[in-house]
This record gives sequence, structure tokens and C-alpha cells, in this order.
Amino acid sequence: MTALRTFAGVHAIHHYQGALFTVHTDSDMVYMSEEDPGSDGEAWAVVEVDAERFLQLWRQPGSSHPEVAHQSPETWPLDRKFHWPDKHFTEGRVNPVPLATVSCELRRLETPVWRRRLLWQVLERVDVTEHPVLSFTDGVTRTIWLLTHGVQAMPVKCPMADAVRLQALAGVDGGQPVAVGILFKQKMD
Repeated sequence: MTALRTFAGVHAIHHYQGALFTVHTDSDMVYMSEEDPGSDGEAWAVVEVDAERFLQLWRQPGSSHPEVAHQSPETWPLDRKFHWPDKHFTEGRVNPVPLATVSCELRRLETPVWRRRLLWQVLERVDVTEHPVLSFTDGVTRTIWLLTHGVQAMPVKCPMADAVRLQALAGVDGGQPVAVGILFKQKMD
């Protein structure tokens, strides 16, 4: 078995084999899934993220969708698409909601440092720092739905190249990224 606490096995879901995940909200359990990526299975990972740490990472300067990230559970339900996941999550295990797809990259920030020289300024140096940013490819609305409904942890899909960084910055304690392809090597239920 994998180190993923939310992983519930591989199941037949409609017309495909899917890795099924159980996610606990403050009042219920909802289901999410990921399709078998075939030969691309080692390029993607599932990381279980701590909701609070994930939100802190998402709120870093340079992350995608800052207009959503800097809102709260009180204002997220006003989003025009917020009701869509509500409908889909109620379908349960029969029609699980796909995992959000994110990336966690380092952005380079160059800050010029100027020195005053008589009447003008002279560039003395450029300080270079890197800081992490979170970007969504898919799944912003289902993520804010989950956060609004009190999840403590949730699985997300990310490129394998970002998985260790995402785990270190926002992953659940004791967790580790798992390649999506590994999930499909588990016994099918």
C-alpha cells in the first residue's frame, strides 16, 4: 500500500479505472479520483497537503489566482462557480471529483540595489532570491469548496518535479509524494 492516507484503492469508475480518494470535510466524507495516466504515470505525483499550509503557500506573492486565494471561507461561496463542486461532490463514490492539478515552482526575484553618487544613482548590485509559488492548472473552485467545508488535508496532483517541494512546503506531516503510476499498480477493488 502507499503512504497516502486518503487513497482508497483503484476502482472502476464509469468508463475508466480510477484511483479513488476519500476526503473528510467538517460534516461529511467526499470522494475524489485520478485517471490512469498510462505511460505518463511517473511524470505526475499525488501529494496530500495540509489545508492551512497549502493556503499559506497559495497566498505567496506570484502565485496564481491571488484574487481567490486572499479571500476566505466566508467570501468563497460568493464565487460564481462555487455551486458546481457542491453538486458534483454530492454524487459521491459513483462519480468522484477529479483532483486539483497544481505546480509548486521557485520564482526568481531580482532586486536592484542602488548607490547614490553625487547627483545620480549607480546600480551597485542585483540581489537575487528565489521564493516558492503555487499555480493551478485545474481545480481552483473545488479547492475553495473543500477549504470552505473544513478539510484538514486533501490530495492534489502535481508534476513529479514539484512533488518534493510541495510536500516540504504544504504536505501533511509524515506524508510523501506518490507517483500516480504507482497507485495503479495497487490491487484493483
